[in-house]
Amino acid sequence: MFSLYNPAEASWGGFLRLKFNKNRKNIIFNGFKVISKIALLVFPVSYISVVHADDSIIRAGDNLQIGIPIVAGVISMMKGDFAGTGEWAEGALWTSVATHTLKLAVDEERPNRNDNNSFPSGHTSAAFQGAAFLQMRYGWEYGLPAYAAAGFVGYSRVHGDYHYWHDVAAGAALAVGIQYVITEMGLSARNLVIAPIVSGKQYGLYASMSY
Repeated sequence: MFSLYNPAEASWGGFLRLKFNKNRKNIIFNGFKVISKIALLVFPVSYISVVHADDSIIRAGDNLQIGIPIVAGVISMMKGDFAGTGEWAEGALWTSVATHTLKLAVDEERPNRNDNNSFPSGHTSAAFQGAAFLQMRYGWEYGLPAYAAAGFVGYSRVHGDYHYWHDVAAGAALAVGIQYVITEMGLSARNLVIAPIVSGKQYGLYASMSY
């Protein structure tokens, strides 16, 4: 019998509490927590799409491409992991720079012929950057649901005729690759030191990177 005032004493509540306390079940519990945080951020603005799309799939993709990386940053700050927050911010920055640089360089026309910013998908790269950060920094219990949500963003872009599948794949690979270099390999512009060298009539720059 369930208790309205003390759910922990309810039979199902107690079962779930005991089940999720097992280490091998933490991936399920934490995964639901990540999904809930993403949902709490995205659903209240589900009708305020970036492009004000009438299609609910496109609108959800528009919001998730913002929601996933924001939730990733919020989780990092809530954990007090400020080194991780720096990795998240740097990953988002370089992913954005690389994505828009490639858009200008490749100049591929969109399937809907609106413009020539098809390759790679910016929505997908933004979403996958947040998902990759969560997985690499905090494990698959965070990464799995985030990757699933990011995959939906990619689908929404093809569904809406904004991108081809290769645009989506390139955006995902770009974001994951950049975050891997920062989080897993430890290569970061924050570890780069550049200083001028002046010696007599000689001038130069000293550069050093620690990782």
